[in-house]
Amino acid sequence: MIPGGRAPEYLAMNESVLDCVRKFSDSGRPIASVCHGQLILAAANSVKGRKCTAYPAVKPVLIDAGAHWVEPETMKACVADGNIITGATYEGHPEFIQLFVRALGGKITGSDKKILFLCGVSSNYLFLILNFFLPLTEVMFMKHVLTHSC
Repeated sequence: MIPGGRAPEYLAMNESVLDCVRKFSDSGRPIASVCHGQLILAAANSVKGRKCTAYPAVKPVLIDAGAHWVEPETMKACVADGNIITGATYEGHPEFIQLFVRALGGKITGSDKKILFLCGVSSNYLFLILNFFLPLTEVMFMKHVLTHSC
């Protein structure tokens, strides 16, 4: 899972991050990326010929990398193309996470079921997300450390 925000601008220049993304992409493992995270997918050459959406400012980079740009009608927009799941912004997290869980082979049933992924978030962002999703019936915490995961 590749988070958005401004960090991807810097992570997209880190060869160890790009190597990790390439390994996932080449193996067909699910990759979920939101907002500016698609800058990393583009830098890793993982979007050529794939349908993608993102925060609108990322559009030129994705097109230059060979992606088929899907214009987000709202900032909740999400697109799945094979093992690549992309979302325009955090506003689409419910669908984004559902698509990612499905790509992982999981299944969410029942209208009262919710999942929360926390991926190296700040305490202010955590507070915002928890207030958005409460009450939770299921909570999953997931932390991915890029330096030792691939």
